[in-house]
Amino acid sequence: MKSNTERPSAADPVPDAIQTLPDPTQKWKFISNLHPLSIVFVIIVLFSILTYVIPGGAYDRYEVTIGALGGETREVLDPESFHNIPSNPQGFLQLWTAFFDGAVEAADISFLIMIYSGAFTAIIATGAITQGIHSLVKRFGSKFYAIIPVCVFAFGLAGAAAGLYEETIPFILVLVPLMVSMGFDSMVGLMVVHFAVASGASTPFLNPFNLGVGQALAEVPMMSGIVVRFILWVIMMALTSVYILRYAFKVRANPTLSICYESDCKKREMYNASALDELEGMNKRSMLVLLMVLAGFSVVVYGVLQHGWWFGEIASVFLYMGIVIPLVGGLSVNEMISKFMEGMASTLSAVLMISASRVISAILTNSNTMDTILHFLSGSLTEMPKMVSVLVMFAISAVSMLLVQSMSGLAATMMPIMSPLSDLLGISRQVMVSSYVFGTGALATLVPWEGINYAMSNLAGVDFFGYLKELAKFTFLVYIPFCVISLIFMTVFNFT
Repeated sequence: MKSNTERPSAADPVPDAIQTLPDPTQKWKFISNLHPLSIVFVIIVLFSILTYVIPGGAYDRYEVTIGALGGETREVLDPESFHNIPSNPQGFLQLWTAFFDGAVEAADISFLIMIYSGAFTAIIATGAITQGIHSLVKRFGSKFYAIIPVCVFAFGLAGAAAGLYEETIPFILVLVPLMVSMGFDSMVGLMVVHFAVASGASTPFLNPFNLGVGQALAEVPMMSGIVVRFILWVIMMALTSVYILRYAFKVRANPTLSICYESDCKKREMYNASALDELEGMNKRSMLVLLMVLAGFSVVVYGVLQHGWWFGEIASVFLYMGIVIPLVGGLSVNEMISKFMEGMASTLSAVLMISASRVISAILTNSNTMDTILHFLSGSLTEMPKMVSVLVMFAISAVSMLLVQSMSGLAATMMPIMSPLSDLLGISRQVMVSSYVFGTGALATLVPWEGINYAMSNLAGVDFFGYLKELAKFTFLVYIPFCVISLIFMTVFNFT
């Protein structure tokens, strides 16, 4: 007779009831196996249906000149002017034409992504990047981990001071192989770039696109509160560094814990220590290639900061780099073109995702329901206690950013509404601006229709849904608690 504690052998029959139990993980596997574009399409259809339900409404708008953006103009709404207008439901025909409109609107960032992916694929084919990584790893030696916080603060500074975001995507193609060569995974390279620049841009001390526009429209002196904001930025970057380091050392100790374990196989073979040791040392041609890459990035940063370059100018620099540098690095013209096209083709799904991400905003705007939603979200603030109102402003900004998808555009939309409300509630306008700024980074990076996320994970070779899961952990365990505590601190001490 078997004891009660004895395990059944493999030969023992399994009861029918157990055999028919559903696997609780199957439904999640089904979702994760879906292409993000299919999920975005379903969401777009749902928003299209909602335009038949949500009543139309509109605010009157007027143009203002924003000094923080070099004298550019923005449309600003009149908070007292909301009125009902007929809605314009977006039906079957409008749904399909909206995809084309989204592609046209996203053409600049789409072609930028295609060009620098093509450029770096060709540059990497010269072998100079791999040799440079080998030299860098050897130089850091046992202190290799220090490169993570250094990069986090560097990318965080780019976001907090200059408002860079999409412009940092090319660095993923350099950071991912570097992190893999150090024994980490592709996720670490992606996190170092995206977590840092996103949290930096959302906890800024100079960012002209959210903080600058927000302060200007709220009639708060430019550069005011910079000391407090700088301290908060340093704290946020330190928290981000610790979070990434914990993950990095976890997967370095046990690579099977990485969601990139299988997809990183080729990268580990290419960039592991023994493979790198077999490489020839840096020669003059490789050094020249790396210097030209560094010079190209320097030109882009200088142009953005000093001359206000946008996607067209940035793309032209990467196009030049992608043609000239591979030829200097030893590729033939045909090899350069082949690699360039290969890199561009690899971003097609990311480009389609970015185009689709613009459709939701277009549907809500064309249906005359966007202003109705904003009016509804802001309408309940007057009946709440001051502390709660500040946190609700933060939540409203976070939700609104999902729809507007533009930092300066959200400022032009929200500041005219929030400014008089904050005066009525006795909330400092500086605190109100902070709630808006923090809100821009709270949820916008977590939704499936955020095309830049998909582009970044696609270039890094990281599963999109796996990355969203890790990003959600960081957002809800680090970023949002930091923002809530900071806003409470600002409200209690009446930050002005």
